[in-house]
Amino acid sequence: MKSRLSQFLFIFLALILAGIFIWLTLKQTDFAVLKDAAFRANHIWFLISMVLSIVSYWFRAARWKLLIEPLGYTISTRSAFWAVSLGYFTNLTIPRSGEIARATSLYKMEKVPADKSIGTIVLERVVDVIFLGIFFLLTFLFNAETLVSFFSFTDNSSFGNYGIVLAVLVLIFLIFLAFRKSLRGFSLFQKIEIFLKGMWVGFKSILHLKKRWEFIAYSFGIWICYFFMTYLVIFAFPETSHFGLGEGFFLIVAGAFGMILPAVGGLGYPYVMSVAFAAIYLTQGQTAEEGKTVGNYFGLLLYFAQIISILIFGFLAIYYIGKKK
Repeated sequence: MKSRLSQFLFIFLALILAGIFIWLTLKQTDFAVLKDAAFRANHIWFLISMVLSIVSYWFRAARWKLLIEPLGYTISTRSAFWAVSLGYFTNLTIPRSGEIARATSLYKMEKVPADKSIGTIVLERVVDVIFLGIFFLLTFLFNAETLVSFFSFTDNSSFGNYGIVLAVLVLIFLIFLAFRKSLRGFSLFQKIEIFLKGMWVGFKSILHLKKRWEFIAYSFGIWICYFFMTYLVIFAFPETSHFGLGEGFFLIVAGAFGMILPAVGGLGYPYVMSVAFAAIYLTQGQTAEEGKTVGNYFGLLLYFAQIISILIFGFLAIYYIGKKK
């Protein structure tokens, strides 16, 4: 009962955060401008972005297979691919639920214990943070001014909006602190030690990795896909087609920040992208409002394109996994 209460609380707070971002996005969206941008955009770049997102699924699946092998299990890349697809699909409902969906669906298909496969997924997240750090460094080297502008944005309305988001995040943290001792009595926490041991076994799989260069190559492949999924879309609009690699590095960092926020369906992404474009426009001598307008429809249209990919392959994953005995 208590574990269900904690899950409900997390979902409730994630929904509140998503609602805030929907409100912030709708508040600054001019739907006539959005409609015009959607019709005049060169849609081929969005299509390429969607294809690259699926290629990144395959790279992630192939890399995951390498991490599973040291645990004594040989899985097919196809099974890993559909498990990854289901994970992204599930993340649209509850933030971070995709990790559980990946592990349990892989157990259904390949009988790899869920606790051990979750350990490898945690390891993946650590590697992804390292690559995000690389892009952050590249942004600092090639576009430090925009990065500083993003984190010290001086538009009063933006500070007010960020204040609301920050207040919700602080509230989540305070609730956790207040109920931390009570959480120890949950049935979930009584089993956590055994579960963590299984995760630790999966996490250590990298120490016994046989194909380390292949693992590194797949990791680079994932993040190269992530970069071009965003960067190529700037060529869909004349007003952004002059952006260079520096802006591309910055947008991948800002976009990652938007997706990391614990809002249902990654709904923080469009708003964060509008702020990112405001920072770019300020450093280029234009107004923040111009940047917000462009960033708003850029972020929304790119977000919708990726959601379509996730939904298509999510439903295909449900069909494929459902056929397994």
